[in-house]
Amino acid sequence: MEHFSVNDNGIEPIVVYMIDRHPLEQVSEPDPFRWLHPENGFVHELKGIVGPFQTEELSLLIDDAPAGAAWKQLINALVAGKIRMVVTHLAPLTSGQRQQLIGVCAFTGARLVTPGDGGRNSYLMLAKM
Repeated sequence: MEHFSVNDNGIEPIVVYMIDRHPLEQVSEPDPFRWLHPENGFVHELKGIVGPFQTEELSLLIDDAPAGAAWKQLINALVAGKIRMVVTHLAPLTSGQRQQLIGVCAFTGARLVTPGDGGRNSYLMLAKM
């Protein structure tokens, strides 16, 4: 799995937030909440969704369970205005987390990219228009 660490300057402006394995997932089933596949080098896949970016602009935050340390880091960086785009799946989040993330992104102007976008905001779709 590719890992992008947060550098000494803090979190990068594009953040992918994931929960490693949601408590409701069965070990025997594939990851139902996984729409980006970091184990297969997801940067190319991500560029197709959000458009071109430099890999140095990317932070990957992974929690073992919802609302862990990576979540707190994500929200704090959003409030501080350090993030311009958050890429995540909303389904594994609690309703409070979803509301918090949507509200903080709207307040700060950060773009929230989810699988619910259905590709309509993807770089490739916009380029065809």
